[in-house]
Amino acid sequence: MSRKTTTLLLLLLSLAGLADSLYLTYDHGAFHADPAGYGGGLCGAEGGCEISRTSALSEIPLPGAELGLPTSVLALGFYVVFIVLTLLRHHASGPSPTRTWAANLPHLARLMLGLAVLANVYSLFLFGYSLAEGSVCKFCAVLYVVNAGLLVVTWKTLGEPIGAAFKAIAGAITSRSGGVATLVMLLALAGGYIVYRTTVLSARAKAPVVKVDATVDTSTRPTKGPADAPVQILEFADFECPHCKLAFHILEEVLAERSDVRVSFMHFPLDQACNRLIDRPFHARACELALIGECAHAQGRFFDVAPLLFEDHPTPTLLDKIGALGLDRKALEACTRDPQALARVKGDIEMGLAAEIGGTPAVFLNGVLVGGAVPKDKLNGLIDAAKKAPSLNAPDK
Repeated sequence: MSRKTTTLLLLLLSLAGLADSLYLTYDHGAFHADPAGYGGGLCGAEGGCEISRTSALSEIPLPGAELGLPTSVLALGFYVVFIVLTLLRHHASGPSPTRTWAANLPHLARLMLGLAVLANVYSLFLFGYSLAEGSVCKFCAVLYVVNAGLLVVTWKTLGEPIGAAFKAIAGAITSRSGGVATLVMLLALAGGYIVYRTTVLSARAKAPVVKVDATVDTSTRPTKGPADAPVQILEFADFECPHCKLAFHILEEVLAERSDVRVSFMHFPLDQACNRLIDRPFHARACELALIGECAHAQGRFFDVAPLLFEDHPTPTLLDKIGALGLDRKALEACTRDPQALARVKGDIEMGLAAEIGGTPAVFLNGVLVGGAVPKDKLNGLIDAAKKAPSLNAPDK
């Protein structure tokens, strides 16, 4: 492969990755700036990009910071580094390179191969995580393809046996090339985060506050925690939504560790069978699962049954497992056919629609929407802030 072709391929792949990671960063920021108002952009509300918006791996928490570092900003920094290293490699392999960079050419090739290997290992990890969560982010998949392409090109143009290259990788990391790569990465991360943080906080300041009635009576809903807890959380969720499952378990962990929080679960199945917001087939069993959850609540066992509802069990298997928990299966099945149970589910849906919820999960703290599957550390910080800001409950002026 010629020098010019190698440079062109590496630049095109890196620019494609940079463009894609920029969009993922925009998508992440747009969602966190206005969770209720953001329609999902090019990816859609549930097009798989929830993984990069709200999952546990979507951002890295920063101590003391209101916003974490989006994982997509790491990708952005990686592709900026690859572009810089590609240009340096092109210069070092040219007809008249400076003596310093000519000597660094082997280090550049090894370093780029090592970075491409790391990127592909991380891609495989994220892909496996996405499969486990039940959805694959199509824009993340573009990055997987780009990273595979970078690996192929850097491997084919290495200029030495791959085993020898990896034996010398430590020298590449500590070389001038490694120093440049580290500096560029740090500058890209700092710049990317500053722009991201400034944009999101500015948008939040301009966005209308989405509220539900903080005084709503949740005494008949599935609840956990002290009734007089200073922080009241409403969780609108769909049992077929992978991120609702994550949000539910995060809230369960928070409840186990704190005594100043009360959580009320509200049904919001994204299923046209009972939700008038949905006008096409989507989560085909969500209404059925909500009814089963509601009827488990009628027996006082909602929070015991809810983890099963988030699993993808066929209905007979699900009912068997619920029966094994000690619930009255016949009574539960009869309850699911009771119009009153469906009316209670629809009552939750109407409350969600009144709050202009467009997707799930939607988590409200003292009546104010704070997002979806909020990472645990961030959620604890929001709870602490809510305790200090009783005005969150105050009506708009």
